[in-house]
Amino acid sequence: MSLITPEVRASAEILTENEVCKEKIKTLLKEYCLPDGLLPVENVEEFGYVKETGFTWIKQKCEIKHKYEKISKQVSFANEITFYFENCKMKKLTGVKAKELLIWIPCNEIHTESQTSDKVTFKTPTGLSKTFPKDAFVA
Repeated sequence: MSLITPEVRASAEILTENEVCKEKIKTLLKEYCLPDGLLPVENVEEFGYVKETGFTWIKQKCEIKHKYEKISKQVSFANEITFYFENCKMKKLTGVKAKELLIWIPCNEIHTESQTSDKVTFKTPTGLSKTFPKDAFVA
């Protein structure tokens, strides 16, 4: 069941043009003290953001896989990604998985310790986490 209900859509800012959506995503990431290259989405069909709650969604034409070269990590971004923005954090994240050895592990939170932190931490639903340098995710 999708978190994007008619009630949520009614209170959201919704964008539909790929380049406009990608720029808005980068702007919001910076506003929430996260690296602007954290979500390298492509072919975005719809972007929605509810300012009051921080709820955000991204719909792409298809799932993409992206390799962050500086940390040699491959990440999969589903055709629908949802999360809540908070200060220095994306929580309740869906649609993002990282490849560890031979398996894909879902990621449900991404955060930095503070606005000036130079590290980004990724958490899994099991509570395990991994921290990387922030500059590995700069666009």
